[in-house]
Amino acid sequence: MAKKYRIKDIAELAGVSAGTVDRVIHNRGEVSADSRKRVEDILAEIDYFNSSGTQKVENNKRLRILAILPQHTDDDYWYAVKKGIEYVIYYSTNIDLKVNFLYYNQFDMYSCRDVFNKALSLKADAILIGPSFYDETLLFANQLFIKNIPYVFIDTAVENTKPLAFFGPHPYQTGIVQAKLLTTVLEKGEDIALFQAKRVGDKTSMQSLTRSYGFITYLKEYFPNVKVHSAQYDYESKKESDILLDCLFNEHHNIGGAVVFDTKGYLIAEYLKERDIANVKLIGFGTSKRNIASLKDGSIDFLISERPEYQGEAALRVAIDYLLYNKSGDIENYTPIDILIKETIDFYK
Repeated sequence: MAKKYRIKDIAELAGVSAGTVDRVIHNRGEVSADSRKRVEDILAEIDYFNSSGTQKVENNKRLRILAILPQHTDDDYWYAVKKGIEYVIYYSTNIDLKVNFLYYNQFDMYSCRDVFNKALSLKADAILIGPSFYDETLLFANQLFIKNIPYVFIDTAVENTKPLAFFGPHPYQTGIVQAKLLTTVLEKGEDIALFQAKRVGDKTSMQSLTRSYGFITYLKEYFPNVKVHSAQYDYESKKESDILLDCLFNEHHNIGGAVVFDTKGYLIAEYLKERDIANVKLIGFGTSKRNIASLKDGSIDFLISERPEYQGEAALRVAIDYLLYNKSGDIENYTPIDILIKETIDFYK
């Protein structure tokens, strides 16, 4: 017969208090990330929910949660967000929880619109949203509000909406951080290129727009004489992207700094290496393998990380707490802005 573990036993194994274990098991109350992981690791190790005879949470309602995220590869920002969501699913065996995923092309407004329309036809008790396009997201959020379906934003807050919560970086402040970093390494008299992805149906994402505003505001105040060039790359076509970048660098020979306002900085870094364009200081976002490789070889000077896995994890936990216990917390939850360089990247977890 399998051993039945008491909360006290689990607390001793995890090195935490019995109250902490109780909060983790019943998915309620505040618990630090470190303590939660220690408890959940022990629960998994002893197969607690399946072998100890523990009952599910008292509320037997099945929770149907829908997560709408941009399409991604297995080495991408949104993949990390999904991993955070799946982490909570894995450790929520005491809850009758079903999470479905829908994906849209973040570079195509019409793809986003189609997926939002599809979501409205599905049954969901709550929805997690990784937004890109303002008008489409605003309309979708208003429709959810009418249907009385709570929703949580991941990565990007959307003005004039009423989410249950938002988890992500402060885009305006990250723009300022980028500007501060770049101007510390930019040579006097050099220009800056601001890169955004080419999109279908809309020029830019909400996050990139606000980041660029923070960047420009800082330059205007402290470096008003620096010349700035707006630039695009094409994520879906290397050939088209190369044409866009060739035109930029052939026309403007004085570019000494560049900023990418999304997680595809490696595309610019790889282009610069292919064209043997040196001495362009580059700042990007995200810790994908290609970004990290470019940081290590010096073609990216700084990376900013915004803890996407935590964002996904926290968003799902908030939705669960609200549905089970009618519990809600702060609406705005900004993640740290981590600045990474090649000398520190190997130690970043």
